[in-house]
Amino acid sequence: MNEATLFAAGTVLWRRVEEEKIQIALIHRPRYDDWSFPKGKIEIGELEITAAYRETLEETGFKSIFGPELCTVTYPVGESIKSVRYWSAEATGEASPVQDLGEVDEILWLSVEDAYKKLTREGDAEVLKNFELFGSETIPLVLLRHGTALPRQEWLGDDGDRPLAQLGQIQAKRILLNYAPYSINEIHSSDALRCYETVTPMAQALSLNLIYWSELSEYSFKKDKKSGLDVISEIIESQSRAIVCGHNPVLPDIVQKLIGKKNFKELEHGLRPAEAWVLHHRDGEIVAIDWHPAP
Repeated sequence: MNEATLFAAGTVLWRRVEEEKIQIALIHRPRYDDWSFPKGKIEIGELEITAAYRETLEETGFKSIFGPELCTVTYPVGESIKSVRYWSAEATGEASPVQDLGEVDEILWLSVEDAYKKLTREGDAEVLKNFELFGSETIPLVLLRHGTALPRQEWLGDDGDRPLAQLGQIQAKRILLNYAPYSINEIHSSDALRCYETVTPMAQALSLNLIYWSELSEYSFKKDKKSGLDVISEIIESQSRAIVCGHNPVLPDIVQKLIGKKNFKELEHGLRPAEAWVLHHRDGEIVAIDWHPAP
C-alpha cells in the first residue's frame, strides 16, 4: 500500500529578551503529550509559508515577521508520512489569545540550549540547528517579477505601457497574502506599467506609497546596469522590509552582482511571471535566498 504524504508548515518562533539572548517558543500538544514548534496542516489552495504564518498565530497568539526558510523534515505518522516545512519567525507585539486551545494547552519560552533539551522529537533538533546556522535579525527583500503581461507581439504601443493580462491581474490580487509573513513596509517598482500594476493592490491594501524607479526598467537597465544595482543596494542599506517588482532580465543580473561568488541553489529556479526571490540580509550581507512560486 502506498504511503500518503501529509503536508504541513511551521516556524521556529523567537524573540530577543536581552542584547545577547534570544528565546524560542515551544508548544505543548495535549493530544500527543509532546513539546514541539508551532505547525499545522496546509489548507487547500494555501501556500506553505502562508500556512506557517497562520498556524503560528493560531497556536501561539503571536504575529510574526518571517526570516529564511530553515528546512523540511519528514517522519512517519501512522501509515502516512508527514512533511513539515519550517521558517524562522520573529514574534512581534503582545500575544493575543491562542485560537487553537484544543491543539495547544501551554507555551514555553526557552533559551536555545534549553529548547534542545525540551523538544520531544529528535528530528526537531535539525530544525533548531538550521535556525542557529542562519541566525536571527535578518531583513527580507522580495525581488518579484511582474505578473503575466500581454504578449509583446500582441501589444502595438510602447513596451513600457504593456499591461498585465487577465491572469496577471489575478496574480496581483494575491500578492499581499503571499508576502504578508514578511511584514513589508516599503514597495518599489520599475516604472513599466506591468510592474506597478502587479504591486498596486498590495500598496493600496497596506496604505503604502508606491516608489517608482526608471533605473529598474528594461530600457534603462540595458543602457546603465550600475544604476539599477545602486537602487537595490540603497534599499538593502536602508534596512527596510521591502518588495521590488521588476523584470526577468534585470533582477537576475542584479542578484548575481550582489552575491558575487556565492552560490544559492534557489536561484536555479529562475523567475517566471509573478515568481520571486526573497533575499535575507544582515549588515548588508545576503545570508539566504528563498524562491517563491507565483500565487
